[in-house]
Amino acid sequence: MEGQAGPPAGETYFGAPAGRYSDGRLIIDFIAEAVGLPYLSAFVDALGSNFTHGANFATAGSTIRPPNATFSQSGFSPISLNVQWRIFQSTNPEEEDFLRALYTFDIGQNDLTYGYFTNKSTDEVRAYVPDVLGQFKNIIKNIYDQGGRSFWIHNTGPVGCLPYVMDRLPITAGQVDEYGCADPFNQVAKYFNGKLKITVQQLRQELPEAAITYVDVYRLKYTLITKAN
Repeated sequence: MEGQAGPPAGETYFGAPAGRYSDGRLIIDFIAEAVGLPYLSAFVDALGSNFTHGANFATAGSTIRPPNATFSQSGFSPISLNVQWRIFQSTNPEEEDFLRALYTFDIGQNDLTYGYFTNKSTDEVRAYVPDVLGQFKNIIKNIYDQGGRSFWIHNTGPVGCLPYVMDRLPITAGQVDEYGCADPFNQVAKYFNGKLKITVQQLRQELPEAAITYVDVYRLKYTLITKAN
């Protein structure tokens, strides 16, 4: 994670901040529990960490495409996906480890909000989605070429329901849906997810030995929001 998340992060499960921008566990924590592995250490936590069973290369605010220096200083992480890939390579995993590992990806949301925070219009954000997914696709293929075979890919959630998006980006009352979310931003997220699904289909054809699971996180999160009562 980028920096240490303070309270209330971690309070509902760990009892204290645990390097997660959440009051409890993350999806990756539940996956680790389900397969009987310890929680993954963040790759930046070199001291006292155990990378025997894998590592978490995610950082808060990270993007697929590298952000410019100015926005790296204003909440977006400079450790974009290509940097995470280079760091992963530097760990020199064994060939057998490449094959046996499960590679999980939950990234892309910040690429969308990054566009809005750099004053791009919705049409401009939509226009660069193919380039974002092209870079994502290249990383998947790089891992496959090194021996990776199992991939777990999340689509992006309802960006227009994020409190910081609702607070910091201009929206009109007419753009807010019945659940209090900004519909234009959610429509962009749906567009991204549609293109991501096509990208996954292409990868399945191009990487015949890969097992790729596509997870519709958008539907799950939006359901939680719309049926909160």
